[in-house]
Amino acid sequence: MKLYKRLLSATSITILLFGTSLVAADQTPKEILKKAFKYVQGMDKYAFKAVVIDHEKTEDGSMKEHRFDTSVKVERPGKFQINVKGPNRDRSNYLNNGVYTMIDHQFNYYGQIKADDTIDGTLDYIYEEYGIRSPLAQLLYSKMHERAKFSKSKNFGTMMVDGTECDYVAFSNGVRELHVWIATGSEPLIKAYSIIDRMEEDDYRINTSITWDVDAKISDSDFVFKAPKGAEKISVESSY
Repeated sequence: MKLYKRLLSATSITILLFGTSLVAADQTPKEILKKAFKYVQGMDKYAFKAVVIDHEKTEDGSMKEHRFDTSVKVERPGKFQINVKGPNRDRSNYLNNGVYTMIDHQFNYYGQIKADDTIDGTLDYIYEEYGIRSPLAQLLYSKMHERAKFSKSKNFGTMMVDGTECDYVAFSNGVRELHVWIATGSEPLIKAYSIIDRMEEDDYRINTSITWDVDAKISDSDFVFKAPKGAEKISVESSY
């Protein structure tokens, strides 16, 4: 069974458990998640690939899956490259020397924004000023553990995810649930997570599975945007 199918099954089961008094392991869910985020924060350079599956309800009532394949390279404090391919989407995002670039490869146009010198500052700026949400921002912020706010949490113990033993923890703020699988041991990398929106019909969810490249070769050239032949530069307007 594919990983995202297993995640869907697991989160369906834990919906029933979230309101119970089930007691699990010695670490609290917040401690486990904080450790994972701080581990990522501590890496100067890193790369990973992710498969993101979201679901759309069709006219006949069935759920249609949409798969997006994403690759990410990061160099702290102020560089990244993100590539996303999926249904009607083929885009790349760059941050380098305070300039944020977006290119749509299908239409061959791109836009650039003078942003912050840091990843955190840029992610905040492009969202607040332009309404742009960066793919997989949760794994880009340096202090994501300070941003995650939940009213309820639960530790469901451990389970195997693609051959890796993972702590399985879940969080809720009453509107959304976050289910996360984090590798146990000395490298607590997030292997997968699911976000369930309780405000949407049929509990709309997005499942994400992650493959880390711990030995990735990353160079300055990875973050330099070069406009393809014939690409057109367009203006990016503020959402205000």
